[in-house]
Amino acid sequence: MSGPRIPSDIPSAVTFVIRTDNYLQQVLTPTNGTRLGLTIANVADHHTKRQAIEICFGKWSDKSQKTTPINELMVNLLDNFRTFDHPLLNDVAASINNTTTDEAVFNLVADNHHAGPTHRESKIIEKCYGRTIPLGGGEMANHVRTSGSSKRDHIFDGSTGFETAYTITDTPTPLTDPENATSKTYTKASVVQECGVPNLGKYLNHCERWVFGPNTKFNGPWSSSQSDLIG
Repeated sequence: MSGPRIPSDIPSAVTFVIRTDNYLQQVLTPTNGTRLGLTIANVADHHTKRQAIEICFGKWSDKSQKTTPINELMVNLLDNFRTFDHPLLNDVAASINNTTTDEAVFNLVADNHHAGPTHRESKIIEKCYGRTIPLGGGEMANHVRTSGSSKRDHIFDGSTGFETAYTITDTPTPLTDPENATSKTYTKASVVQECGVPNLGKYLNHCERWVFGPNTKFNGPWSSSQSDLIG
């Protein structure tokens, strides 16, 4: 994935800060921070910065409170966070314990990411196997691999990425018409799909398929529908 790990626009950057902090604050043994080589002080500082950013963002998002000083403070807080977080993200990327979920949460370039093929002469027949993991706050980590492989998540060599078609419902509801459902296309094997806080407790019904960007008539078959609880 090209581009900065921390998004450049303010709302997306704040979402990144909150998501990564929630991940580091999970009560696990070992903690996600320890597993990835971060110190207790690193994680504590990350949380303190998140709290300041979240408070400021609440004012920045309110038209009645969004003054020039608030706007400047918002920009400065995120700039300082980027400076603070950049070396930590390098540590996470270099960790031998790095998982595909870590890559999705921290917006890291996957080791297996590659430029897809530019030429095909036949339709993709390989099926895409997808799975989602709730991250909290209405976000789901979406992972894919080829259906016949159990190795680390990866993009099928004959594709340029994958497409996920989905609906969000109150109860598990099989997706029977993915062609006409809401869809998103990605070039990484591990991504974060934002479903929104209002959809907490609902179900993400989804199918995946490999796609070929230069000519969509070569896109692969859809996977079976799955329904996962949004956490």
